Amino acid sequence: MGTSTQVRPQTDRLGDLAAATPTGRNRAIDLYRVVAMLCVALGHWLVIAIGTDADGELFARNALEVAPQFGLLTWGFQVMPLFFAVGGFASAMSLDAHRRRHGADGDWIVQRLRRLIAPTAVLAAVWIVLIAAGFVVGAGGLIAVGAVGAAIPLWFLANYTIDTALAPTMFTLLRRNRIATMAGLFGLFGVVELLHVVFEVPYVEHVNWVIGWLMFQMIGFLWRDGALPSGRRLVVLAGGLWAGAIALVALGPWSASMIHVAGQPLSPTHPPSVALVLFGLAQTATAVAVAPAVTRWLERSKRAWTVVVAGNSMSMSVYLWHFTAAVIASAGLYAVGWLPSAEIGTGAWWVQKIPVVVLSMLVLVPIVAVVSRFERDALLAERVTWQGSGAAAIGLAVLVSASIKVWSIGNVGGVIIGSVGVLAAAALLRSNATSRSGA
Repeated sequence: MGTSTQVRPQTDRLGDLAAATPTGRNRAIDLYRVVAMLCVALGHWLVIAIGTDADGELFARNALEVAPQFGLLTWGFQVMPLFFAVGGFASAMSLDAHRRRHGADGDWIVQRLRRLIAPTAVLAAVWIVLIAAGFVVGAGGLIAVGAVGAAIPLWFLANYTIDTALAPTMFTLLRRNRIATMAGLFGLFGVVELLHVVFEVPYVEHVNWVIGWLMFQMIGFLWRDGALPSGRRLVVLAGGLWAGAIALVALGPWSASMIHVAGQPLSPTHPPSVALVLFGLAQTATAVAVAPAVTRWLERSKRAWTVVVAGNSMSMSVYLWHFTAAVIASAGLYAVGWLPSAEIGTGAWWVQKIPVVVLSMLVLVPIVAVVSRFERDALLAERVTWQGSGAAAIGLAVLVSASIKVWSIGNVGGVIIGSVGVLAAAALLRSNATSRSGA
């Protein structure tokens, strides 16, 4: 991995970085990215139920398994469709600039992978050390539970990595023929969904792990190219999409929860379903519709824009570490007997959740203060030349995605294997990519 020669954006430089923002930038994109990460963290802290039962035994589960009546609240926290669309917008901008410099697609893929892997590798290394130390001191079981919990949100990175690797190819196809490319994607998604829901073909639904999220990246490409409806047409479209999403969960087989809940006969999100797609399209259309007003506000408010710039320099760190912070906070509360013990979903339980959420926030702040420098270094690092082929760069992305997927499957063995895979990918990046100045 190339070594950054630029100064890390410390607090005293944030104002300068904000002031240097090019005129015409869609600042709403940056705000949406920060808000998405914060929504994910807060949503996870609220929905996770770590507590003690009547016998004083520790347990951890999704509160929606016990209290499904709160499923509609997830509509305010499920922001991954918008995040993939925002990622597509940013990737389109970056690809255009990269290709104007006549850069190879493999170089671009590796550059984006470095931004994802650098902070993820730190998380992997820390948890491998903690697991090893836990078994040495006889606390391996508890550490293993924490490691599995910390890995819960990582499924997103597995999919985002694959979409990033496919971005140059899909971007080219879209520029050649928008209608055929989008129709082909939506059509293939629909066929897979039909085979899964109506004909109950086993395993076929897993194809939509890639296609479902890829569609939102493609929406981001269209957004960047100004190819989406605008003005009143977009507002009407958003309203129709919201109506469709509501109708599907009210009348169809999908639950109201827009996050995965174990035991659901048809999960709307694992893998992406037509219910999630309609919801995500409605969410994205709404965000696109209000983006001009959001951008104008951020142009007027230097303070707000500086906060957004700061947030973007650590948003991935917040995402990666927010569950680790919750694990640490819960362990501390368990030690003093303050974990929630009331029936999940009751008023008393929500009151008992307050210390868990507050302490998770307090724990996350110093963690992010330490680890976010790795994220910032990766964001500001020099461009690299990939020494392998474009196919090898995609292969590296597949290794990263598979490792993260194994990491998040829900057992300590997966955590160890996946973490080692991520660290191996980071080493491959370092050994096969050189900075432009050293190329």
